Amino acid sequence: MTIEAMLISGAVIGLLIGLLSPSGRVGCIILWIVPIGMIAYIAFWQWQHPENLRSTSALDYMFGPLWPSLGAGAGYVAGGGLRFLVHRLKETGR
Repeated sequence: MTIEAMLISGAVIGLLIGLLSPSGRVGCIILWIVPIGMIAYIAFWQWQHPENLRSTSALDYMFGPLWPSLGAGAGYVAGGGLRFLVHRLKETGR
């Protein structure tokens, strides 16, 4: 996966979590799915492709979850902002 694909997929997941989570605390807890899922993906990929492992493969566990987590954080903020705007518009009746 490229860095751009990880950022975009993280942003989409974060946006959905931001839109659908009932509160900020619950949403932040649910956001832990992104780095944990990425670590599981890295472990599975390295297990399936032992011939492609190199001396720096352990760094995948540190930097692999970084990009989707950054995208998820930005998407979560955007989703929370949209949810706030929708609730505000419902309250004012516009």
